[in-house]
Amino acid sequence: MKSSHQLRQAMVQRLLRRTTASGQLRLPAVPALLDEIHSLCEQVFGSLGIRFDPGQQAHFRRVLADQLSEAYEASPRAEIVVAYEAPGGFTVTYTVTPQPRSLGQTYDQWVETRQPPYFGTAADSRVIALANDLADPATSPVLDIGAGTGRNALALARRGHPVDAVELSAQFAAILRDEAQLQSLSLHVIERDIFASWQDLRRDYCLVVLSEVTADFFSTIQLRLMFEIAAQCLAPGGMLVFNIFLPRLGYAPDVAARQLGLQVYTSIFTYPEVAAATSGLPLALVADDSVYCYEQSHLAKSDWPPTSWYADWVSGLDVFDVSRLESPIEMRWLVYRKIAV
Repeated sequence: MKSSHQLRQAMVQRLLRRTTASGQLRLPAVPALLDEIHSLCEQVFGSLGIRFDPGQQAHFRRVLADQLSEAYEASPRAEIVVAYEAPGGFTVTYTVTPQPRSLGQTYDQWVETRQPPYFGTAADSRVIALANDLADPATSPVLDIGAGTGRNALALARRGHPVDAVELSAQFAAILRDEAQLQSLSLHVIERDIFASWQDLRRDYCLVVLSEVTADFFSTIQLRLMFEIAAQCLAPGGMLVFNIFLPRLGYAPDVAARQLGLQVYTSIFTYPEVAAATSGLPLALVADDSVYCYEQSHLAKSDWPPTSWYADWVSGLDVFDVSRLESPIEMRWLVYRKIAV
């Protein structure tokens, strides 16, 4: 006769045979983390007593790899959905479906699912510090690219700057437009993808701002275009200010870190990539500061942090589950001046 433990296990086997299950896993489309995603799915199936033979395992891995690649190529912030049905008897049927999402769709969904303010209410201290250096706000036009709901654009317009605010999200643009009208501000809202069309913008801006924007870039091509737009649109002596995730402590980001970063609004670049993106342009780097340290030091205590997620996000912790000081990346403020040529 079998032992009590063996009999117990035999009953568990019968229990699993009479168990039915269905569900889905919604996973970030990060092809470079295929091994980890494959293992996670097999753990879920294994908890139901389902074990793939080598052929089934290889097939499932190929399906995951194909769908991860398809989703990522469609949109760097896409997901895949693994839907499964386990009708009992240690069998499972599954489908793996890519779910692309554009940047505009992502932020429009924020309006539907999150409570405002989405990015905080206070303007960035780094932006206001540069605006303070401008002689006369009325004759110092500003271009705010990726203006969101207007933290910086509204504050600059209230100072008296003529402000052109470019915003991709229709929902954010509508909020910004309504707020500017309510406050009777000199603020022109331009709803568009800046990379699709920018030639009609003025060429005498004293300040060009991109706050929390490069975190959504998915290539160095976009980084180069940002610098080209600034070089074309800034008046001589004008300033470009933006924040960007860069490595710390000699860290070199691998493909997995870059792909996961795109999923969590943390696109990672390197200093050599930034330098290459400015090559040949009349732009000179004049400041390089930690966003965390600068904003914590200069914002009013009541405004720090601007949101519940801000301090961790700018420290790179949405990609790496470590302490702030251990993070290999951080967001930094870079400031460039347009030089005469």
